[in-house]
Amino acid sequence: MTSRYHARAGERPSTVEPGRGGLFDDGWLALGGIALALIAATALLGTSTPARVSHEATVAVQAAVEPAERSLAAVESGFAELCQEPVLVLLELEPDCETGVLTLPDSYFSGIAAPRVRRESREFLAGAMNAYLARLRQLPALWDSLEAIEIRGHVAPMDARGGYAGNLVASQARAAATLLFLVGPEGVASDEDRVELERLAIVSASADARPPAECADATAECRARWRRVEVRPVLSESLRRGDWARTIEDLRASTGGPGSTPPGADALAEPTVPGAPPSPAAHAAPGAPSANGPAPVAAPPPAVPSGAVGRLEAERVPVR
Repeated sequence: MTSRYHARAGERPSTVEPGRGGLFDDGWLALGGIALALIAATALLGTSTPARVSHEATVAVQAAVEPAERSLAAVESGFAELCQEPVLVLLELEPDCETGVLTLPDSYFSGIAAPRVRRESREFLAGAMNAYLARLRQLPALWDSLEAIEIRGHVAPMDARGGYAGNLVASQARAAATLLFLVGPEGVASDEDRVELERLAIVSASADARPPAECADATAECRARWRRVEVRPVLSESLRRGDWARTIEDLRASTGGPGSTPPGADALAEPTVPGAPPSPAAHAAPGAPSANGPAPVAAPPPAVPSGAVGRLEAERVPVR
């Protein structure tokens, strides 16, 4: 086993499913798109406004996105550390470095319709879960936002009678057998781990709908790879929504959204000469006569929408 550890220490297999990324891909790609669009908008404004305004707006956007980027970087760093846990590497059960998913192979189980954890695999499975939970506790970015530990079962096509329905039941039975073993007398070592598993664990089933990325064809060689159980950390959706809300609010404020003052707006104000008296027009009442006769009634200024779009619209209003 020690030789296997040294031989495999540099390997980092991926268990990301076909067409699916890591836990945050969709949300953070969208966030990146928003940030790039806002930076592009401020760059466009910079072609007709002072350079300082465009620069300040860009800096404000970057500052608004920075906390969310730090949160994402902490999660990614946590998963990278989790996949290097020595005990898991030694057992050849190292989690995926992007998602933290730990995959239990078909060799750990016996039977299809009524699967059980093999006796010779029980010590390895219990030791792997002990190390997995202990390492998660040492990573606050993961443990503090851990909402659930999903135990998901998979089988191969035509493993059970009844088509999809039969395979769904069989894959759920495999996941349930895993959890019941882990919380049983031969499972995890400590009562604390047992209590945490009973609180966090959820059982799910995928039938044969999610083949492994590295062996996605339903061939005889791949069937054993399809049969597996995945232990998947599920991070809190409410925390992610909170990060989104704070980031969007900061972006609105930094780019002149409703109720905010665009960054650098003071640069567009009319310059004044130190010590010079204020212009008469600045204190004249609307419609008051001037030295050259009655002042014409000024037409009301056109309404200008707020925000970056409002500044673009204002530039297109003809000056009368």
